[in-house]
Amino acid sequence: MIESNQPTPLQRPQLALQRIRELRTRRRWMRAMTGGFRWLVVVIAAGIAMFLLDWVADLPWALRVAQIVAVLILLLITFRAILLAARTPATEDQLASMVETASGELEDALITAVQLTDPNNPRRHLYNPALIEQTVTLAEQRMHELRPGRLLSWSRMWAAMGLLLILAVPAVSGSYLRPELARTFFARNILLQGDLWPRSYELVVLSPVNTDLVVAKGTSLVVDIQKNRGGNARAYLAVRFPAQEGRRELREELTLDRKGESGFRHVFQNLQRDIEFRVECGDYTGRLYSIRVRARPRVEEIELYYEFPEYTGLSSNSEAASVRSGHVKAPTGTRVEFLAHTSIDVTRAVRVEGRPSGDEELFIESEVAIEDGRTLRGSFVAEENGRWWISLDSEQGFANDNPIVWRIAVIPDRSPEVTIEEPGQNIEITPRALLDLSIRVLDDYGVNSGKLIFSPELEGEWEPKEIALDQIGRVEGTSTEASQALQIDLSTWGLSAGQRVQYHATALDALEQIGSSRTWILSVLSEEELERVTQDELTLLKERLEETFTVQREVRRELEDVRDALSSGEEASTQAPIVRHARNGQDRVSTRVEDAAERLATISQRLIRNRMSDAQELAWIQELKERIDALGTEKITPARQALDQLATRSASGEATTEDADQTLDAVRRVERGLSDVVSDLQEWGDLRTVIRKLEELLRSEKDLENRIEDKVRESLGGDKPEGDQR
Repeated sequence: MIESNQPTPLQRPQLALQRIRELRTRRRWMRAMTGGFRWLVVVIAAGIAMFLLDWVADLPWALRVAQIVAVLILLLITFRAILLAARTPATEDQLASMVETASGELEDALITAVQLTDPNNPRRHLYNPALIEQTVTLAEQRMHELRPGRLLSWSRMWAAMGLLLILAVPAVSGSYLRPELARTFFARNILLQGDLWPRSYELVVLSPVNTDLVVAKGTSLVVDIQKNRGGNARAYLAVRFPAQEGRRELREELTLDRKGESGFRHVFQNLQRDIEFRVECGDYTGRLYSIRVRARPRVEEIELYYEFPEYTGLSSNSEAASVRSGHVKAPTGTRVEFLAHTSIDVTRAVRVEGRPSGDEELFIESEVAIEDGRTLRGSFVAEENGRWWISLDSEQGFANDNPIVWRIAVIPDRSPEVTIEEPGQNIEITPRALLDLSIRVLDDYGVNSGKLIFSPELEGEWEPKEIALDQIGRVEGTSTEASQALQIDLSTWGLSAGQRVQYHATALDALEQIGSSRTWILSVLSEEELERVTQDELTLLKERLEETFTVQREVRRELEDVRDALSSGEEASTQAPIVRHARNGQDRVSTRVEDAAERLATISQRLIRNRMSDAQELAWIQELKERIDALGTEKITPARQALDQLATRSASGEATTEDADQTLDAVRRVERGLSDVVSDLQEWGDLRTVIRKLEELLRSEKDLENRIEDKVRESLGGDKPEGDQR
């Protein structure tokens, strides 16, 4: 047989290798535990360092971010180093060498046996196989009694654990005793918030809640602060007003007012510009509060455009504003369009109208169109009296809490006002009278038609009559007042003495509202009865003028006394009361004379109206009226003026005898004129008395004839006398 050149395979030290594998597993586990404790030590140490550095230096946000990044990099590097140390396995040669070094009993037998029996070791062919086998046998024998686990020390792990406890116990205790520090550290260095470190003084801002706040201009901001810890140091606000709208930046310190035992308060009243502030007290510095002040929306300009309803007849102008104010005053049913401009951009606008409703107020809301952010356009119908305003919301969410309130005054279309101006009273007429009437109609916007209505006072005497008033109807254009005069011939109506006719006028406007005048009465008299009424009125007038004449004589006598007193040298001022009394008497005379002229005019018009122009008294009455008118204008008026002048001069003590004589002459002329009028009336009264007695005699004679005739008829047996052929 040919001898083979292949080396004989050597038996490896199985027990030694098993012990080495156990050693490798145990070594990896111990390294992992020790590395974990060491990494936790690094974490806690880094956290403590971050806490101390930020607490002492109060790092700004940028440095805190840089610190966190640096700590994270450190933790990643240490974690990677520990992880690689735990995961990298030791070779058999390294472990064998470690065992050889730790135990002198092996005398390099273990390392030799491991290395020379390794199939991958190229140097193993240089040694005698028998010698190698002996070395393996020796290593196996000695490793059988040796426990490799005793070669590993736990001192590093216990040292890392002890260091971990040394760092963790103060950190945990501090977090328990001062939890606010832990919360602040977490907020500042983990969440990167702006919380401030608590100091010896700790204050809490209760109001406002938000550090960034937007408030309305003109409002008040209440700052309420509570002190949780600290002494009696002064608390104040460090306030900064930023430069804004041409105003320069301002800084100031405002001392806080105490509120109770551990509270402070300050009120920023009527805020007009942005403001920043923070609370400071002792070593405490609070967070920065930024208050932005924004204006509330308001209506700066408003224009109203009226579209009048058809019944008014008014023209509407939609191009030019009817009113440059929000107050509405328009006829009922007018459509009002409004165009308003606000001070700032708004996001919502609502028109609110308040109408009275019993003891409460009814509110009606309607959306308003917004154009270009600041222009409002809308419309509504003016139906009832009330008030209205526009509620606005700005982009910042502010509302105009105190909006401008405008009044709505609705002008109702009232019923036509109808007046019968002539005759304007209850009158007496004869069946053949000519009735002159004058009717006036007033309406807000004009009437469409009108009529006169006559009806008997006692139903059924005759058919009622209606007469159209053609001249008071609506004509082209707007006419709020109309009148019409007409004359009615009553001779065709078939009236008889003793009847009473009631009449009134009505008018109808565009809304079909009816206006009616007062109802007047026409008393139908015979001509004889009307003459007697005329004579009775003249008799009363005569008596009235006789009384007036008596007053005039008293005025003259008082003036004669005044003249005599002035002639005897008495002071003029002492006669002033008498002159004033005489002047008042002359005023009464003037009033009564004017009333007499009016009565005569009424009597004359009545005679003419009733077609009694041939009456005997008419010419005499007209002449008498002219005389009384002349008396008033030519004599009474100068007399009153003279009395006024005399009264003025008497009061000032300047009246003379000549003044009294002139006034007395004027008064005497009035007395003579009035005496003539009274004399004429007395003569007429005496004449009428004679005529009345003659009429009574004639009636008595007629009655006597009738009685004689009746006696003769009775004596003849009821037959008429031969000469009586009626």
